[in-house]
Amino acid sequence: MTLTMFFIVMLLTLFGGALAYAGDWLGRKLGKQRLSLFGIRPRYTATLITTLTGCLTVALTVVGMTLANESFRAWITRGDRILAELRANEATLKELQARNAALQRANEQIRAEQARLSAELKRIETEYQARLKQVQQLQLQLARAEQQLHRSTEQLARAQAQLKQARQTREQLQQQIQATRAQVAALERQQAQLRRQNDEFAEQGVALASENAKLDSENRRLQAQNQQLAEHNRQLAQENQQLERQNSILLERNAALRRQRDELDRAAQELVQLANIRLSPIAVQIGEELGRVVIPAGWSEVRVRQALQDLLNLADRTARERGAAPAIGQTRAVFIPEKRVRLASGEQVEITESESLEAIQQNIRMSGDSVVVVAVALTNTAQDEPVPIELRLFRNRKVFEEGEEIARFSVDCRPDRNPLGQVLTFLQTEVRERAIEAGILPRQERAGSPPTVGETSPETLLELMEQARQCRTERVLLIVRAAKTTYASDTLSLKFEIIPDRTAGKG
Repeated sequence: MTLTMFFIVMLLTLFGGALAYAGDWLGRKLGKQRLSLFGIRPRYTATLITTLTGCLTVALTVVGMTLANESFRAWITRGDRILAELRANEATLKELQARNAALQRANEQIRAEQARLSAELKRIETEYQARLKQVQQLQLQLARAEQQLHRSTEQLARAQAQLKQARQTREQLQQQIQATRAQVAALERQQAQLRRQNDEFAEQGVALASENAKLDSENRRLQAQNQQLAEHNRQLAQENQQLERQNSILLERNAALRRQRDELDRAAQELVQLANIRLSPIAVQIGEELGRVVIPAGWSEVRVRQALQDLLNLADRTARERGAAPAIGQTRAVFIPEKRVRLASGEQVEITESESLEAIQQNIRMSGDSVVVVAVALTNTAQDEPVPIELRLFRNRKVFEEGEEIARFSVDCRPDRNPLGQVLTFLQTEVRERAIEAGILPRQERAGSPPTVGETSPETLLELMEQARQCRTERVLLIVRAAKTTYASDTLSLKFEIIPDRTAGKG
């Protein structure tokens, strides 16, 4: 603890003792004098004056500490802004550190490339010197041959064979010289290009070194500021701990009053809802689905939040169509009710609709898979009342491949056996149960009615019955397959296959 903090604690202790003594003395004196203000009884007058004196003493203590101590004044006036600046500086420091590391890696790569090019240049220079020596030797040989040719002109008759051979040798040497000169010119051009590249790399290295030095200087400055802010933050944390200890007593007293108030509010809301339900027809029943949305994996936080808002708007339109209405001051006919959660410390906290949406959004992004979000009514809701809903999350996995068999059924084609009724019963029972067991999310559009997983057009059923009537046997085997690749959130599309039932009559 610093000397300033020790002085503040001692001063608060002295003021507290003086407050207790002054309150006791003033209370006893006023009680004996039996003063009366504004027609109030003497006992309550003494209590009022004692309370006002305590409040005035605390206010003077805070004002005096603010005027006397700079740290206390900074905490009172700029505490939240200092914390925000500290977080912003920390984020800036991390970004600059990342940029510095990236620049250092790039600088190391450039240095390695420069070293490789320098070695390549040295190798080319060595090869150029060797080729240059060969050219010089060839030039010496050519000079000697020309001298020998000049001396041999007088002996032309006797040395025609030698001259012919010398000419051939000369031509070969000239070809070698031309080829060598071409190679030397190519090497000179390559050497000039390498020198230009080396100069460019050197300029880039100088620029990167200058920028790296600036970043190092800025990094050291930010580190110094961060250390100062950390020290100041530690002092503020110590002062905050003292204030939290003082506030804990008030929080405990307020918690009991809040619990009583919340219980009375819930009881009143339940009575109002029961009265409305009894007097008004039901618009939405518990468990009914008001909308659903599919959120693919990898969506950004902004797109996920927009998808949840779109789902709430869809549920709002569905609820309004069924007779629900928004509450006074609200824009939607649906809402996510607040929840009360007890923390490990025993304190109860309320989770609002926005906090629930934030938690759902985080769970969706952390899942890493495609997710189906379904809005479901939590309670029965009367007409012209808002509907409390719950957003339920399901993994949108693949359920059926295209053409995959779902179920099969032996149909009795005789007219008196009602083949159409057999098929409808089969679709509404076994096919639906198989689809739900496989993972299709059923749609509970109305309470009391069975959930649906798909639709079959009347034209398809009539065509199916026509095929069944044309069968040449009494029984046919109806095979139901998925018409397309189907996921958990999709509406199941079916296609049918009819084949003769070869097992009929066996036994």
